[in-house]
Amino acid sequence: MYAVIQPSSSCICRSIARTQATASITQLYQAEVKRGKLREDGKQLVLLKYLDELKDDLDNFRAPASNSFLSRLFSSSRSSSAEVVKGLYVYGNVGCGKTMLMDLFYDNMDSVSKQRTHFHDFMLDVHERIHEYKLTLPPKHISDRKNYDPIPVVARHIASETKLLCFDEFQVTDVADAMILKRLFEKLFDAGVVMIATGNRKPDDLYKNGLQRSNFLPFIPLLKSHCVVLDMDSVVDYRMTSPKPLKIPGGKSFVVDNNTILDDIFLHLTNTTVKDAVPRPLTFLGRQLTIGMSVDKVLMTSFKEICEGTLGSSDYRAIAREYSHVLIKDFPQLSLGNKSSLRRFIIMMDTFYDRSVKLVISCEVPMVDIITLQDTHQAAEDLRLLMDDLGLTQEEAETMNLFTGEDELFSQKRALSRLHEMQCLDYWDLPHQKRSK
Repeated sequence: MYAVIQPSSSCICRSIARTQATASITQLYQAEVKRGKLREDGKQLVLLKYLDELKDDLDNFRAPASNSFLSRLFSSSRSSSAEVVKGLYVYGNVGCGKTMLMDLFYDNMDSVSKQRTHFHDFMLDVHERIHEYKLTLPPKHISDRKNYDPIPVVARHIASETKLLCFDEFQVTDVADAMILKRLFEKLFDAGVVMIATGNRKPDDLYKNGLQRSNFLPFIPLLKSHCVVLDMDSVVDYRMTSPKPLKIPGGKSFVVDNNTILDDIFLHLTNTTVKDAVPRPLTFLGRQLTIGMSVDKVLMTSFKEICEGTLGSSDYRAIAREYSHVLIKDFPQLSLGNKSSLRRFIIMMDTFYDRSVKLVISCEVPMVDIITLQDTHQAAEDLRLLMDDLGLTQEEAETMNLFTGEDELFSQKRALSRLHEMQCLDYWDLPHQKRSK
């Protein structure tokens, strides 16, 4: 059987419109509650209170004085309004409204320069900036580790571009990211940058059991000192409520033995048959990627091509920039037994969701069963082989974040939740974002 993922109204209204600048974030929220677009939630109201206070603080934002000799001479202290502006770190289960409220705040915050992005994308950009900076230096400077440190330069450039950073999915899994976070954000906070972040872990559990975590730990008190920490944990996933069908070909829950349904949807979206579509190379980061068949902003591809190859985050970002609609054929049921494909799918989902890409897939199972969260014999065998390659004992492996799977389990649940949201009619009405907001 083939299940077609189709939009419904299960999203938490990411389409809340920008309103008058005089309205508070809480007033905008309450207006959507009155319209029946949202349900009033106690924990969301607490977060809204902090967002309103933060908006007032940022509207009166004054950047820290420079650390030049003259500024030190004529200033008795570094105290300024910018230094008392604390950001927010919000954590909780999937679908509790963290991202929706952060986006509502972001869309109605105009008094400071701002950037809203997925945290993983932000760190990729940081590493790219570090690489570009290295290219400007002679080899002898790079080899002189005592005097060479690209972090202050990169942080200074970022701070010159934005004063408000909004991160979706603040999750630290990469040792390369973990090693530089403290120094990077110390410089950003010193420059007056304010951060809002959503995540699934409380600060003390970030990068839990990760490699060389002792080097990461100083970041945690730094984060706490510059952000109010809010727990929005909830048993309710608002993305899973009130489904509505999509009025395009294949607007039923299941299509029995009919993989050509995506061909009909492709024709509906492009007025062109798939056989008349052509491959189109995408050029980015000095290389080319050719995937599937496309017409204008609509891409037809297969699961094997988009999730079983060697594609990574930068590839999915390029696809998300280029295409507003992606149709994927022959989607299998995913489990920990095919972990590489599952991880690519999760990265792809986060990237597409962040840029409002519309996704339709044909699948062997109902949507609720696309990802099976239980372990499998094959996953256990993969773990054993990886342990052998790394020379780890079972006890050592169990203490490592790589094998505990807590972050991965949350990522899978988030992907399923976002699949439901991406079915909603409001989501399909959202404009395509070629890059993070």
